[in-house]
Amino acid sequence: MGSKTLEFETEFAKFVGAKYAVMTNSCTSALDIAVRLVKLPNPVKVSAFTFISSALAPLNAGYKVKFVDIDPKSHCTPKADIQVMYGGNIFGKGTIYDMAHGGGHSHLGKISCWSFHPVKNLPMGDGGMITMNDEKLYKRAKALSWCGIDKSTFARSGKKYGWDYNITERGLKAHGNDIMAVIGLCQLKKLKERNEYRKKLAETYDEYLPKSIQRPFRSSTWHLYTIEVENRDGLVDYLADNGVGTSVHYKPLYKYNIFGKQPVLPNTENAFKKIITLPLHLNLSVKDIKKICNLIAEYEKSHCLA
Repeated sequence: MGSKTLEFETEFAKFVGAKYAVMTNSCTSALDIAVRLVKLPNPVKVSAFTFISSALAPLNAGYKVKFVDIDPKSHCTPKADIQVMYGGNIFGKGTIYDMAHGGGHSHLGKISCWSFHPVKNLPMGDGGMITMNDEKLYKRAKALSWCGIDKSTFARSGKKYGWDYNITERGLKAHGNDIMAVIGLCQLKKLKERNEYRKKLAETYDEYLPKSIQRPFRSSTWHLYTIEVENRDGLVDYLADNGVGTSVHYKPLYKYNIFGKQPVLPNTENAFKKIITLPLHLNLSVKDIKKICNLIAEYEKSHCLA
């Protein structure tokens, strides 16, 4: 919570167009704090097509969770209390925005939460950020990230160390630190250029994938490149046998026991059965993407993918 943390918070807020930013040790922690900053309806509406943190945060804060279905093209939810940017897509309205896939995008809603996990667009080992335009929310988020303490150790340091402080509510040990902030400051300078490269790789997929393959709807950050195919698991195995690792984003959250019995959502269910996340990262070349597309085309010759 030193000078570099403050510098990174300032620069990141400026980058995303927000007035304030609070660095955390993860996006999960950012979400945990965000749900405490504002009053949400109970149950909290959130997409079922996301990572667990989006729904675990309200659950941890004592809310019930109600999952909402996605738009079949963009995989986003038109309306939710906690909106999730999916792969770089977002269009719905909400109060809190989970921007873990949004590195390079602008601040949205009352509160935006960001991820700096190693696979994210702005990677720094780990870490997160909360951005907002309300000063009261900012000051409270600062305290909540540091066990509820109203003054950071750095703020109490100076010519004369001020050891005293107050605690008015239960917080988390979730603040950022100068070591990660230094990495973040460096990575932030490269983010726009790197997102352009991700876009170039995505455009290569668009050009060379078989025409029958459903491409992503759109993206502002190209965090993920997802396709939908029949015989998904067969293609996953074929690509793995040829040295190409893929993933699935995501298994619907209502399938996990922690959320109890939840209704099955048709668009979410259909997407889950067909979706594959293809490799998209900075260590790939255009040649690599073409090779992956050729493998998919080879597999399509003997299997129905559309």
